[in-house]
Amino acid sequence: MKKIGIYYDSLVSIGGAERVVIELANMLGADIITSGYDSKVNEWVPIKNQVIDIGNVSIKFLKPIGTLFEAPIRYYFSRKRFKYEINIFFGSTSIFASNKQNKNIWYCFSPNRILYDLRNLKLNDSSFIRRILFMLYIKLFNRLDQEIVKTNFSNIISQSYNIQKRVRKYYNIDSSVIYGPIDTNKFKFERFGDFYLTVSRLFPEKRVSLIVKAFIKIPEKKLVIVGNGPEKNKIKNLIKGHTNITLFNDISDKELYNLYGNCLATVFMARDEDYGLIPIEGMAAGKSCIAVDEGGCKETIIDGKTGFLIKATEENIIRAVKKLDIKEARKMRNNCLEWVKRFDTKECIKQWKKELRDLKII
Repeated sequence: MKKIGIYYDSLVSIGGAERVVIELANMLGADIITSGYDSKVNEWVPIKNQVIDIGNVSIKFLKPIGTLFEAPIRYYFSRKRFKYEINIFFGSTSIFASNKQNKNIWYCFSPNRILYDLRNLKLNDSSFIRRILFMLYIKLFNRLDQEIVKTNFSNIISQSYNIQKRVRKYYNIDSSVIYGPIDTNKFKFERFGDFYLTVSRLFPEKRVSLIVKAFIKIPEKKLVIVGNGPEKNKIKNLIKGHTNITLFNDISDKELYNLYGNCLATVFMARDEDYGLIPIEGMAAGKSCIAVDEGGCKETIIDGKTGFLIKATEENIIRAVKKLDIKEARKMRNNCLEWVKRFDTKECIKQWKKELRDLKII
């Protein structure tokens, strides 16, 4: 197999995207090139090959600015540094390291959402200073993003059909689809417990506060939240005094797998989610999902068989929670375990090998 470099925006925490990057790098025997690396990531998900850090954000208190501005600039000035035979890019910032002379593949989690579909949300829901920064970022990078994608990438793979539509809409380019992998063997059904589980980065577009507000109105139902992010304090304030809701900011993989194995069901309301690993991870543990009828969830959830697809309102969440009781959860268990096989790492590997053979890379 040819020497492969995998580029990813920043590898400092573990979420769905990071797991996909590491699983595929391990599968392909590839190095990972990133702007910012926390070695703890390797403890959470072992990395087989080397990680090359081109530089983290310089000044800690300017981290939000660095994430927006410094990382893409670092990547841009690194575009002739690496000499891999094949370059595979993940995320929306690492693509600035691409060079049109090289063989490039973009595995697109999504076109940059700040530049495109979440632009208005970010501008409208930000403080004055953050709004100015976002406006400057959009002005600086929108045209460059278009130019880089259209000039440097003849091969784009989207992580879902939802993302395939976005790539077509924003770049007018066709792409193939390979679902992000999940190691289903890591998830085990233990029992149907008495709590619902939501796992998410705590950003406004993830709508965790909406889920919380719904559960506040049904104190007889328990909710466990796992996540961290800018809305952490907001969520903490919302759940104060409500003993049916528990928030964990940082837990181990073992603890997370245990929560999946023992919950009654998962709840996932992210706005037009690119793909959404949380419902899939839940299904790997035999648990159905109450999911928003948007984005990737429409591909990963079979309404009425592996969960319920609903509009994102407090009232709809409450109704779905009351409907998805232990009796309903038991009926869906086998459907979940069967359906999730199509998202397993083995299936992903098979599709990647076919894609790379078709491109005459292997």
